[in-house]
Formats: sequence, structure tokens, C-alpha cells
Amino acid sequence: MVAMLVLTFQIGSERIGLDIQTVREVVPQVRLKPLAGGPPWLAGVFVFRGMVVPVLDLHDLTGHGPCPQHLSSRIILIPQTDPNTGFERLLGLLTSQVSELRTLSSGFSTISQALTPGGIGFGMIIADEHGILRLLDPDKLLPPADRERLWYPPPEVLR
Repeated sequence: MVAMLVLTFQIGSERIGLDIQTVREVVPQVRLKPLAGGPPWLAGVFVFRGMVVPVLDLHDLTGHGPCPQHLSSRIILIPQTDPNTGFERLLGLLTSQVSELRTLSSGFSTISQALTPGGIGFGMIIADEHGILRLLDPDKLLPPADRERLWYPPPEVLR
């Protein structure tokens, strides 16, 4: 594997990395509009540059309860392609302790793919000079049915 630049953050006690090439922007945590009837891991929505952005609480999604309110809590915006229209949309990932950009050299040791108890795919587990880091695969965050609900929520959620 070639060197990779990753944005690092925490979910519970685990260090997580996200390939910076999958990140559009990182913004401070803002007040979110909750959606009635939405799943607990959907923290809410907010308007970013004229676009309504659903925000997933990565802590809730992985069974760690709501994202802690830290000064380092951020919303990581990642582009997603709407499967029905082909248009690009943004998805927000709420997490805490967003701390640094790190270069992972090609010499890191990979362990197997891993799933959280909820079945969320995190991609590779790697070991480098700083310890264990789990790489988040944005395409495996949600099953297809839940991903579809983000863009086209059922009518009761929109009331």
C-alpha cells in the first residue's frame, strides 16, 4: 500500500483514521435540527452552503452513546453519490477529538478487516509507530437501506 494521509479522531477509546481524499471539509460542531422519528444515530441535519446535510453521530452508530461535547468535536463532511439521481450530496460525520493529519507510510502492518458490534465496517486495522488505528470506510458505514433513508426519509420523519 502507498503512503496515505489520514485525518484522525476518537470514537470511544479507539483511534480512527479517515483517508483525507474522502473528506470534503471539516467544520465545527453546529446546532443540528433533529428529525422526528429518525434513528438514534442520525444526529440531525443542518444547512451547509445551501445544501441540507444529514449528520451521523459516529459514537451512537457504533454503540458508544451520543458524541461527547468537546471543543474538538467536529463534523467531517464527505461527498456521497445519490444512487437514484447520480448527484453528489454531502454527508456529515459527527465525532470527537478530531486531532491531526497523519501520514501512514507504506511500512505499516495491517490486521484484518473489522466490524463493530453493530456491524459497521471500519476497513483495515493497522499498526504503526503510534499504536493501533482503525481506518474508516465511508461506503460501509450504513447498510444500503439505511443509506437510502438518509436521502429519502419516510413521510413520518418529515412531519
